[in-house]
Amino acid sequence: MDVIVIGAGLNGLVAGAYLAGRRRSVVILDQRPVAGGAAITTEFVPGYRVPTLSHSLGPVSREVVRALHLDRAGLEFKMTEPTLTTLGHGGASIVFHRDPVLTAGSINRLASSDAVRWSEFLKFTQRVGNVIARLSHQTPPSVDEVPARDWLRLLRLGRSARALGRRDLARVMRWVTMPVADFAAEWFEHDLLRAALSAQAIFGNPVGPMSAGSGGMLLQRLGLDPHPLGSGATVRGGPGALTGALVKIAEKRGATIRTGARVVRILSRGGQAKGVVLENGDELTATAVVSAIDPKRTFTELVDPVELPSTFLDRIRCLRARGVTAKINLALSGPPVLSEFEGDPVPLRGRLLIAPDVLYLERAYDATKYGEMSRDPWLEVSIPTMIDSSLSDEGHVMSIYVHFAPRHLRNGTWADKKEELYRAALRVLAPHMPTLASLIVEREIWTPEDLETQWGLSGGHIFHGELALDQTWIGRPLLGWSQYRTPIDRLFLAGAGSHPGGGLTGLPGLLAAKTIDRLMRQ
Repeated sequence: MDVIVIGAGLNGLVAGAYLAGRRRSVVILDQRPVAGGAAITTEFVPGYRVPTLSHSLGPVSREVVRALHLDRAGLEFKMTEPTLTTLGHGGASIVFHRDPVLTAGSINRLASSDAVRWSEFLKFTQRVGNVIARLSHQTPPSVDEVPARDWLRLLRLGRSARALGRRDLARVMRWVTMPVADFAAEWFEHDLLRAALSAQAIFGNPVGPMSAGSGGMLLQRLGLDPHPLGSGATVRGGPGALTGALVKIAEKRGATIRTGARVVRILSRGGQAKGVVLENGDELTATAVVSAIDPKRTFTELVDPVELPSTFLDRIRCLRARGVTAKINLALSGPPVLSEFEGDPVPLRGRLLIAPDVLYLERAYDATKYGEMSRDPWLEVSIPTMIDSSLSDEGHVMSIYVHFAPRHLRNGTWADKKEELYRAALRVLAPHMPTLASLIVEREIWTPEDLETQWGLSGGHIFHGELALDQTWIGRPLLGWSQYRTPIDRLFLAGAGSHPGGGLTGLPGLLAAKTIDRLMRQ
């Protein structure tokens, strides 16, 4: 066997399929009964299929689509319209469209000055996003020795950054370290618009809009998704249709995929990876081992600590992966009605955001600092059946991200707090969807504890590690180890905990696979 891939999530499937296409013999292993990781669609109650964890894609990188010919896989990618509707106090709302003119018109109902600035803001974020995308779409340079190919990449990056102009470049350098609330306030006046931008930055991470560096987290997201509020891309059949297509592509290229195959140890000898041991006792050997699960779990649970430098292991143990995201899935007997839109179903076709102001977001984060879940969480909601009837013949499904819900609670356990989390989410939704409670047929709740114990995410963190400034680019997962290599020869990383980070883009898997293929040819 040439390559063993641990983890059949999106990045593991991308890495395995790519390497199989390079004439490598590949086996992809996953502990769960179905391949796909966080990108699966399940029938959690008869007649209702729901995106179990992630309800939108990263979006999937064009490089991944081209490399694996996903455009020929029979997938129907969907770009929601509108992309997002944010709901505020007293019936206030902003509808974000792909057409900036329509968005400006919606903003104009609340703040005419903000509507005027929206076009300028989009032009700025597009320019900055193009520069950051150069970082996100290529392997980071080495911090020890910079080979000629990396010098060339850095030169090109420098030229594109310089093209921003002195004024915008100075702006970016300043905004990277700022709280996103301050960044948004320098552009816009209305708090509902500021809160929407802030929520996009802090999504999935234990920071608030007033936390230093959260401005940089928003700019970082622009490198993966040019829409400043997220594009909301999805696929017919839910994310499971995408990973199902990747399974077929990988198998067609010769890869073997084994589910229900939990890896308990990575075999290594003399500083080199040799294979893995499964929970049932089977030993598989290979020339290279690729871990597409999170780096913390990889090195603290699967690798013999004797094989790792003590300083590396200490740094991995300090890797921050504090999960704060819970997920609620609902089966509904009919479509909910938004009170702000008097029954107009169009806003329900895109994502909904309930984050009425910046202070609301900050107070939700305050609870996390003290080991408590927010009593008034901010929510991102999707009703995928509004654009994809294949998910249910019975009614509709609703997918809800709940923030903030810390992995470790100071008082009580998540087994005791699930009901409280559910009630808090419904309480926040009630003013906007007064009939929702009467439509609920069944519910499914995933807490950060579930994400860790049942899905294998260290700390219950959905991105395999926080996307703070010191844990991105050349610092992801650790400074000096951002090029998918590890202290153990022939053991590589390919998950969201490696560059360029979280979100269902497939880029970590693709960039890692290209690096692995090149190194195996040397």
